[in-house]
Amino acid sequence: MRLILLTPFLDSRGGFEHKVYRIAKHFDATIHCLRYEPENTYDDFRDLHIETPKGSFLRDAERRLIKPFQTARYFYNLKLEDYDLVNAHLEPSEFARRRNSPMIWECYAPYRSAFDLYQWRMKRSSLPGKVALVCANEAFKQIEYRIVPKIEYIFTCSLNSKDRIRRYLGRDSEVLYGGINARTFTSREPEGFFFYPSRIAPEKDFEYAIEAFRIFSSRVKGWKLVIGGSLSRLPASRQYLEKLRAMCDDSISIETDMSEERKRDLYSRCHAVLYTPVDEDFGIVPLEGMASSKPCIAKNEGGPRETVVEGVDGFLVNSPQEMAERMEYLAKNPEESIAMGKAGRRKVVERFTWERFLRRFGEKADEVINDSATQGR
Repeated sequence: MRLILLTPFLDSRGGFEHKVYRIAKHFDATIHCLRYEPENTYDDFRDLHIETPKGSFLRDAERRLIKPFQTARYFYNLKLEDYDLVNAHLEPSEFARRRNSPMIWECYAPYRSAFDLYQWRMKRSSLPGKVALVCANEAFKQIEYRIVPKIEYIFTCSLNSKDRIRRYLGRDSEVLYGGINARTFTSREPEGFFFYPSRIAPEKDFEYAIEAFRIFSSRVKGWKLVIGGSLSRLPASRQYLEKLRAMCDDSISIETDMSEERKRDLYSRCHAVLYTPVDEDFGIVPLEGMASSKPCIAKNEGGPRETVVEGVDGFLVNSPQEMAERMEYLAKNPEESIAMGKAGRRKVVERFTWERFLRRFGEKADEVINDSATQGR
């Protein structure tokens, strides 16, 4: 099978990049992306075949000057050669279906700024920002509504995203959970801190976790909260980081662009993992915490509802006050915290494996290729 993976960028160390790597490595695929920053993503990508555009577009990508409309236009006009199947990741790479088929779309969620996060972003935008958001999203949706019906098959990462794809795009999809390489995560004696690792962005709602920790700290002394994750170079991301830092005292630390080794070390030593994004598609953080034998306290919405089992390997909470109460419970009952962490580890090892993911992906890829050949692509 000659497989080409499409993605706008490879410039961080997240669950999405790990999935792209796993597929490309297993199927000896080519990755075609607009911006590849080997120093900012997994070192393993250096051993794979990665193509980037040439000329001025490449220079703009290296300088991070690519605008969203340029990215959309690029994939909309892209014509690939010498392949059996295209696998698109992250919007708007699915626009490449206009001139390339067959395609399996790995849809993590319909473009959130245009759909489920639209009102959330509008409330937080200035008047010029609102106008720009409306115009950009309407243009995006007009193309999306024409392209998506043509895509041969859609995988998604969660039941939450499956529902969004049906609601916003009118397509069915198959939930295929990504894997966790549990062997790379270890557990050490829990120390007196909670850990929230995620991309530093407003939709991750770090304010929720900080408020919960403040309430907790007013009752239980001597504990710390560690926040860590990748940071975009965009000014808005820097502004958000400064806002968070202004909310923190000496008991809360924020680390940006931490290495995988540092992140796994913090997972291994923390008492529990916190996770509070706005209606997350799926969320790999709870599973990474469980792989490290740590319970997860997550906001009761979105993907965590599919991975965190209340009272078994973590807690789902509806307010910072409730999160603080669960933090206090785990802090005062370390044996229970350890038992919940072990339960989470067992679940990850049994249910969330790359072997299962890659086997199913390969089965569907062969089916789509054969159907396309029969229909005379």
